Amino acid sequence: MIPSKWSKTLNSNPIFLITGEFKKISTLKNKLKNSLFYKHKVIVLRIKNTEVDIDEALNITSKFCKKNDIPLILNVPNKFNFQADGYHLQTNELNGTYSFAHNKILGASCHNKEEILLAKELGCDYVFLSPIIKKYYSEPLGWDNFFEIKNIFSEIKVIPLGGISEKNSMQDSFAGISHWWDLQNP
Repeated sequence: MIPSKWSKTLNSNPIFLITGEFKKISTLKNKLKNSLFYKHKVIVLRIKNTEVDIDEALNITSKFCKKNDIPLILNVPNKFNFQADGYHLQTNELNGTYSFAHNKILGASCHNKEEILLAKELGCDYVFLSPIIKKYYSEPLGWDNFFEIKNIFSEIKVIPLGGISEKNSMQDSFAGISHWWDLQNP
């Protein structure tokens, strides 16, 4: 359930800014500054690299988000052991049972209708549906399929992900990594 503090942000076509890969905390600090160029943003701290100190990364990101009044959603190992405004489930976590405070934002990564149904049953507030646009070796859903699925699941926020940026998104709300993480000259 979306906390009232963040309901305006999440109901105003937010852009979900997912952190990219980093090895040094100084890189994370510098990249987070790129988020300030976006309105109605939500930061999703995603850490896959097991060499990164999650406690330190979370501390830096949490302070940054509090200072700039940005919701922070965690997509890290053992995410429910950490405090944040919300949590993001990977597809392989959709069959689980979770215990966390219900005044948190809950989201999930999905690739088809069946996964969205699982996310909906878990009470997710939003889902990332991906990939929309061909990127690397993925088979894209395309915008027509995205909007068809979005219309079927009108009771949950369906957010496009995968090759999306402000230049090619066909809706105001989207999620992405490289469009903001790799920003060189804002």
